[in-house]
Amino acid sequence: MYIIKEIMSSNQHLEIIPSNITSDGKLSFRGGQPICQFIIGEQERHMIGQSLRITGKFTAFSAEGAISTSATGLRMNEQLGVYSCFNELHISSQRTAQNIETIRHYPRMMSSYLGVTSSLCDGISHLNETALIDMNYALQERGVIENPSGLTTSNSFCVPLVCGLLNGTDPIPLSSQWGVGGLDISIHLTPDSNVFFSSGNDTTAISGAYYELSDVKLVCEVIRPAPDMLSRLMSQTENVFEYNSITSMFNTINSRNGVLNFPLGVSRCLGVFLNIVPASHINNLAFDGTATLPPTNSDGKRATVSQLVFTRGGERFPLEYNVDTLQKDTPRNLTMDAQVVRNYMNAVMGFSKIERTNVSPFNNFYEDYTTGSNAFLYAKEIIEGGAKFGLGVSYDQISGQGVSFANVPFGLQMTSDISTDSPQGVFLFAHCKNTVVSNGAGVQIIN
Repeated sequence: MYIIKEIMSSNQHLEIIPSNITSDGKLSFRGGQPICQFIIGEQERHMIGQSLRITGKFTAFSAEGAISTSATGLRMNEQLGVYSCFNELHISSQRTAQNIETIRHYPRMMSSYLGVTSSLCDGISHLNETALIDMNYALQERGVIENPSGLTTSNSFCVPLVCGLLNGTDPIPLSSQWGVGGLDISIHLTPDSNVFFSSGNDTTAISGAYYELSDVKLVCEVIRPAPDMLSRLMSQTENVFEYNSITSMFNTINSRNGVLNFPLGVSRCLGVFLNIVPASHINNLAFDGTATLPPTNSDGKRATVSQLVFTRGGERFPLEYNVDTLQKDTPRNLTMDAQVVRNYMNAVMGFSKIERTNVSPFNNFYEDYTTGSNAFLYAKEIIEGGAKFGLGVSYDQISGQGVSFANVPFGLQMTSDISTDSPQGVFLFAHCKNTVVSNGAGVQIIN
């Protein structure tokens, strides 16, 4: 670990265009360009991960070549904005192709992260300008999706890539001799049907909806070590670099006494959090496939969670007791259990480190997600950025070294009144520590 102030001498800002950019400069899932790839070449410099930004322009179309207007009823998740378009994030060594970090289901991860770590004010101010987010679903629809004039105008964005590697405080060594050998950063775009959804239940008008990203660039800051420090680095036979990482998994649950086991395969796990959506909502234009809802039955009504048990290798851990919610004895209680909410937030980010949040009684509660015959419509109209339901548990808040799940699975037992005809998609994210060991022969990841 280096003290930046002591070793750094010269700063430089990089601006990189995608290596696979088309002649018209546009990227889209529909257009056959579902991957946006950036190459940060190996060099004798450190990159400041937190400085990295993806910039570009976003345009929504209701049909082939037709700019979206108010008549189409087209919507996207107001809490995610342009993050809805980033389906997977892959970061690897440019020199060796060694995978460093991969996050699948990226919008789902961001749904939890942004909900827990950003406030309502953040969503209507700087996140609105940079990420096309607006906590008011109606304003987000009109300001980002719709173009009343019908002209081909676009909304600009400039967003950081949230992940373990880039969010760390230590600079990332790019050298082929004492670092990772450059970086290959690839963003897989989300299918159009899981970015957009209908504002009502009629999907006819938006069946051909799609989005385009244009003028996409990666910008970041790199710093060259001072000559004496560079000389010491060049003389090293091996360099060790520690970073955080996010591991993602998916499963389904479809029983009142649901049992989930995930083989995390990591040795230093800091926390596990997960969010839920009915499996039928995924890639379905009638529903918001990125919503973080409580378990929901096929009739649009809640499936009350009455008990949670977190396990490690089949044994209760780290909570050596069952979490009995407020709804266990009083099913009609609409208030989310404070212990459930706190454990969830603590897993996303240490509770004491959360300075602002959008989790509130207004968007984290139990309610029947139905309005008459329009099942799930109400779920699209929850204020303050939509529902913020999630589950999770944190490990090792003291030492920060984590708990091993290398040879034992993470388990969750959830008791609810979910019906057997309503499978729930469960997206799990494990926050862990990894180590990069690099030398002249290559790059090795120890997790």
